[in-house]
Amino acid sequence: MPRQNNGSERRLKFRFPLDLVVRFRPLTGPEFFGAGRAVNVSSRGVLVVSEQPIGRHEISVGALVEMSMAWPSLLDGRIPLQLFAVGRVVRYRGSDFAAAFENYQFRTLKI
Repeated sequence: MPRQNNGSERRLKFRFPLDLVVRFRPLTGPEFFGAGRAVNVSSRGVLVVSEQPIGRHEISVGALVEMSMAWPSLLDGRIPLQLFAVGRVVRYRGSDFAAAFENYQFRTLKI
């Protein structure tokens, strides 16, 4: 069933509400590593809420950010997965940011 657009929604893909552990770091600028929660994810992007406030010199709109998220599903019902992604920051609000995926892949973790 197609979603109705009420005029204020600009997303092209539905975001699924999740609560995933995420680690992130900008690919340019000062060395900075952060951690937080991915609170919603779509095939095009993610909203990340950081554990600590993020300074504008650490992450800014337009910056590329590398992220890894513990995925809630298991491969073949037994192998843990991690979503590894690079995204461009499209919104920044001090303690959270939204990023549009440039690329992503699922990786298996050792059991």
